[in-house]
Amino acid sequence: MFVAVIPLLAPVLLLAAMHWSAQFLARQSSQLFGRRVQLYLFGLPGTIVHEGSHVIACLLFGHRVHRVKWFDPSGADGALGSVEHSYDASSAYQRLGTIVIGLAPLLAGAAVLLLAARLLLGVPVAHMANVANVANVGVWRWTLFAYVSLSVGGSMHLSASDVRGMWRGVVTLGIWLVAALLLSLALWWTLSHVAPTVWLTVWLTVWAAHVAPVLQQAASGIARASDALSGALLLSVAVNVAGAVLLFVVRRLVRMAR
Repeated sequence: MFVAVIPLLAPVLLLAAMHWSAQFLARQSSQLFGRRVQLYLFGLPGTIVHEGSHVIACLLFGHRVHRVKWFDPSGADGALGSVEHSYDASSAYQRLGTIVIGLAPLLAGAAVLLLAARLLLGVPVAHMANVANVANVGVWRWTLFAYVSLSVGGSMHLSASDVRGMWRGVVTLGIWLVAALLLSLALWWTLSHVAPTVWLTVWLTVWAAHVAPVLQQAASGIARASDALSGALLLSVAVNVAGAVLLFVVRRLVRMAR
């Protein structure tokens, strides 16, 4: 299980780098063009993706959506949007849904970046990490990809309300995992003492025929998805940093010209 989790570390680190680089670029563009222009030009698309992902996840897990703020740059708490929803606390499915709802902006943002890299840069998902594949892409495609990276990448973060909203789901999932672990240990202890020879034979047979192949396929799928996502995020981080440096140089030149 831990081997399957290791490939997820790179996308997690790159998601943090993605958000930092997008915010860095946002600061440079805000100082050059003004805060209001920056918000409407770059914040609006990313906020719509962010809040839209919450809404879709709410509907998938049966939550009731009461109110959606798609874009509100004048919000007192600094948030550009919000989704108000409620759910049946007695439903384990809906409680678990709070985890997906909270993580939805990261999942949706990653999907948009992968799609943008595929459509604009022509990089096959299976080879997303190969940066050499995008060497001959036209300038306008790079520019549009950079815009998507900034506007969507800047929204790929979890707000305080997103994190708070996940606690019921995290508790429910933790209880289920602990219960499954205790049940498995109890079953293993009982069978290993009652019929150790038969238990060992049956376990090895089931493991080789069913469990091991499923785990191998799952690990392989996670690794492929991780490579594809890491490639798209790495491209986005590089584009954002390059754009931020360019805007910084332009600001300096404009200041010197004055």
